[in-house]
Amino acid sequence: MRLLFPIFRYFPHGGLQSDMLRIAEAALRRGHEVTIATMAWQSEDAPPDGIVLKLFPARGLSNHARAKHFAAEIGAFAAAGRFDRVVGFNRLPGLDLYFAADNCFAKSAAARHPKWVLALLPRYRTFLALERAVFAPESKTRILCLTERQKREFVEVYGTQEARFTLLPPGISPAHRRPENAEEVRAAKRAELGVAPEETLLLEVGSGFRTKGVDRTLEAFAALPEELLRKTKLFIAGRESSRKFESLARRLNLAGRVTFGGGRDDVRELMLAADLLVHPARNEAAGNVLVEAIAAGTPVCCTENCGFSGYVAESGGMVLPGPFDQAAFAAKLAELLSIPGRLDVMRQQCAEYGRNADFYRRPEAAVDAIEEAAHGAIH
Repeated sequence: MRLLFPIFRYFPHGGLQSDMLRIAEAALRRGHEVTIATMAWQSEDAPPDGIVLKLFPARGLSNHARAKHFAAEIGAFAAAGRFDRVVGFNRLPGLDLYFAADNCFAKSAAARHPKWVLALLPRYRTFLALERAVFAPESKTRILCLTERQKREFVEVYGTQEARFTLLPPGISPAHRRPENAEEVRAAKRAELGVAPEETLLLEVGSGFRTKGVDRTLEAFAALPEELLRKTKLFIAGRESSRKFESLARRLNLAGRVTFGGGRDDVRELMLAADLLVHPARNEAAGNVLVEAIAAGTPVCCTENCGFSGYVAESGGMVLPGPFDQAAFAAKLAELLSIPGRLDVMRQQCAEYGRNADFYRRPEAAVDAIEEAAHGAIH
């Protein structure tokens, strides 16, 4: 089949972007032709051999204006290109399949603003229309979703037919599996980062620092008792401007205890080096980084609203109940770090769970769904 994969932009280290590329590679291995269409390919590396890249330069002064123009261009390009299936990784009209990496926009926006405010916002109207084009009952788009909770939200808000959903398993790269020489890698990376053997290393990974709760982590870290703070360090990795959060760290007197590492190619090594991955996200449809950490044997502390929080609980990690309470988070973190040997026990439990978990089949399952849709399994 000739497949078109539209996505607003591609950059390394993004969870959605990694999923898109791995699904494209899985489709290529099955003999399908794949074209990626995007407004920006923000990587020094070209797409893998055999994948065609089509660039549509961004038009418009705002994100929602650019999204609207891109949607129109993709519609025309898909029709002219005679693609067998259009598999979208952002919400666009006319998709055959949509990879639902995000939670329901309508529901999350309504939780933040009154309806009369939303009605005045062009951004809200544009993205709501794009979401409705995918999930409305009259749409024929098949939805590849990541969690049952995610599916329930869309059914509740739009009345989407449940038969249109396919639940995908986690799909991280097998490279995240804990290696045989894990302790050797851990020691080397901690030495590189300047973390002493007796110090505790907390790690947060993700793009979109506010959404991922980096400010929450900094505030909880700063609230640690002085004796804990002196022997704990925090490393934050993510492809995002960190100036605002570095300023917050300075105001919280965390200089020398927090490192903003930017986008990284050594995330697996960072996870092996860390004693705990913290992820107090405000909104997280799934959270590949959570299962990546578990696969590496690194325990996780996350919020309940993360789609993959169930895996965190099963692996012996800590799940913060909703609604989020900053003081409770700070107290839980301090308690966890103050119990001698507690993190070592959690690491052992997590490593055992991660050895037996299957977190790797999402790309193949997604291509299965694309092929099933081509044979008229729904509609």
